Amino acid sequence: MYLFKKGIKMKWIIIIWGLLSLVGCQSKPEGFVIKGEFQGAPENEWVYLTNTGQTVYYDSVQLKKGKFEFKGKVDYPELRSITYFKDPSQRIYGWDKIMELPIYVENSTIRVSLPFAGLLSKLEKKVPGNLRVEGSHAHDLYAKYKERVTPFVVKDDSLFDAYRRAYYYKKGTEDDVFRCVRGMDAMRDSVFAVGVEFIRQHQESPVALYVAKNLRVRAYDRDKAKEVVGFLPENVKATPMGQQAMKALLEQPLYVGDVLPDFDVLNVDLQTVKLSMLLKKGHYTLVELWASWCGPCRADIPHLKETYQRYHEKGFEMVSISIDDDMEAWQKAVKEEGMPWNQVCGANGKGYKKECMDLFGVNGVPSCVLIDKEGRVISTNARGGWLNEKLAALFKE
Repeated sequence: MYLFKKGIKMKWIIIIWGLLSLVGCQSKPEGFVIKGEFQGAPENEWVYLTNTGQTVYYDSVQLKKGKFEFKGKVDYPELRSITYFKDPSQRIYGWDKIMELPIYVENSTIRVSLPFAGLLSKLEKKVPGNLRVEGSHAHDLYAKYKERVTPFVVKDDSLFDAYRRAYYYKKGTEDDVFRCVRGMDAMRDSVFAVGVEFIRQHQESPVALYVAKNLRVRAYDRDKAKEVVGFLPENVKATPMGQQAMKALLEQPLYVGDVLPDFDVLNVDLQTVKLSMLLKKGHYTLVELWASWCGPCRADIPHLKETYQRYHEKGFEMVSISIDDDMEAWQKAVKEEGMPWNQVCGANGKGYKKECMDLFGVNGVPSCVLIDKEGRVISTNARGGWLNEKLAALFKE
């Protein structure tokens, strides 16, 4: 009897040991392998594994019979791009020549297949219909998100093309401009709504954190940002990517509904004054960031003059804040353009690192915010047709 029980005991030990060994064999891989094929690709051309902005290059390899392979390791699933440059000399500005294929990478064997002719440039927002990606659960979820938002993004691009024709090239009426603006706002609201719902449904996914980091929360208010954060579990928020998402959602310098921050500026006589001294209570005010060397900024000035003349008597004011470092160049531009509203220059910092840029939460010019009669932000995108459409509504035209 004892031997029988002992035999059974040994049998179970062997079974358990075997199961543990099997689990060990099925443990997570230590890194990722991307096995790719671009059917019909030219021989020996280089492809790169980069981040989605092409500011980080993780790996590069030459195509051999259309095939390539990347290896590495990620601490957390993350979005990367398989990138091909049609013109290697145009790696930064030639978006139409930068072919980019976003892939969510996790530590597994990932197979990617696409005809070389199906590679799309950074200018194109559609997802190639014949793209095949296998082996990345994160990418499967990312693809579902892209499938939902892409129609809105494509429609937004189409509306922007129509807007440019109507507004900048004067090939349309003001009503045409306003229709485009309202349409683009609706598309962007739809992208935002899809993103918020995606986060709510997939709270534990790294893709949800990617979506959260890229939401346009500053166009809404702080309460909306807090609502989105409320969907994320505490264990997810505690991760490094969760902390990045929390910062992107909750720590934008300026949201709709905020009081415009006050700071030092220089007037045209290079005297230091407070921005608040230039803002009139009881008036709607556009506060614009620009620079004398910025072509699009100066191209907008004739439009701003028209808007100012149209609404100034009704209670509309403007303040232009330059980020110029060269005071003489700024003063010269102010004189040349003859803008009849307050002209000042950011007093602290240099160029894109000026204090005003940080406080507005922007990294480029021109950038404009519109504030109400009490000094609160009512639009963080108050340029061109958006400004005119908003003012027409405010002044009931």
